[in-house]
Amino acid sequence: MQFLALAARGTAELVAAECRALSLKVTKTDAEGVHLDLSWRELAIALVHLRVAQRILVELGSHPAFDGDSLYAAARKVDWGEWLDARSTFAVYASGDTMPPGKTPEGRPHAGLTNLQFVGLRVKDAIADDLTRRLGKRPNVSRDDPVVSVVVRGRQGRWNFYLDAADPPLFQRGIRIADVEAPLKETLAAACVDLTGWTGRGKLIDPMCGSGTLIIEAVSKVLGLAPGCTRTFAIERWPHHGKTLLKWCTEIRAQAVEKAQKALEGAKLDVAASDIDPAAVRATRENLANAGLSELVQVSCRDARELPPQPPGTVLLSNPPYGQRLSPGEAEPLWRELGQAWRGKGLWQVWLIAPNELPEAMGWERRRTSPLNNGSIDVAMQLLVEPSA
Repeated sequence: MQFLALAARGTAELVAAECRALSLKVTKTDAEGVHLDLSWRELAIALVHLRVAQRILVELGSHPAFDGDSLYAAARKVDWGEWLDARSTFAVYASGDTMPPGKTPEGRPHAGLTNLQFVGLRVKDAIADDLTRRLGKRPNVSRDDPVVSVVVRGRQGRWNFYLDAADPPLFQRGIRIADVEAPLKETLAAACVDLTGWTGRGKLIDPMCGSGTLIIEAVSKVLGLAPGCTRTFAIERWPHHGKTLLKWCTEIRAQAVEKAQKALEGAKLDVAASDIDPAAVRATRENLANAGLSELVQVSCRDARELPPQPPGTVLLSNPPYGQRLSPGEAEPLWRELGQAWRGKGLWQVWLIAPNELPEAMGWERRRTSPLNNGSIDVAMQLLVEPSA
């Protein structure tokens, strides 16, 4: 079977590397994400173990379409009866390129597909009509809790049809029970941890920890704790394949839980998280406890500008305030103060998630920049080192 692991901006190669480390066959990496050739058991491995991928989609077909009628016809080419039955609820989610009116490659005029909501409706009608013809009963649409989530992605006049194997998305680990303003998605945090290269040797600190997502992802990675071992996946409810997929997911989860229990026995790491906001500190403690990691992380309430001296070789990884959390006039002065406050504190590397322009205010040397997206905000993972003078 062919699958697509969706990757956020700047993370596709990280997802591909994860897949290869799990012995999953990567066929190619492109703008859509990482394409995989997997068995059902390998799909369960991917769902339970991948940290950076946003979703894993089952590839059903790819067809050109330039207007509502041709899109409807394209959707009818998919064998929906293999995936849904008369009792299955489903929902359709459309994304990607729209298309203005124009001409097909053969020169015929077309009305275009200018609205993704319309795309979703036409595909929904095609699925419902196909199943009604096959089964004699029209299936129900459910946006709240569908058994099967259909994903339609358009690119340059070609529409790709998928099923979401996870749903909800993979960043929902089932660990974070307490939150703060502008939380960081776990998949983005995992990507940032990968970019640091931190392996558990030496100290790791996050002095602006929010709800603790970066620290939890870092500790989980170095201990080999599978991110999906405490949640379920959409595939386990599918009408025709669910029993087989439930069997594989249950087996892989159980193996992951056993491995996690062994990894946590006697584990020792030098990791610290702090925040100036007592509510953030409480959230971090709650989330660490829910993840079973409380004993491995020192948590305190402290202003990041009052960072005490650290052991030589300490790595700092953080997502400082910017965007909606600070007004434009507040961000730059804070960063200047951080740049001064962190000098001479034993920090070997400072990794910050931030818009490109802000780290310049710190006055530290920028060694590396990796473009990313934090929601709708263009950011980068930036490696800074203390200036030598």
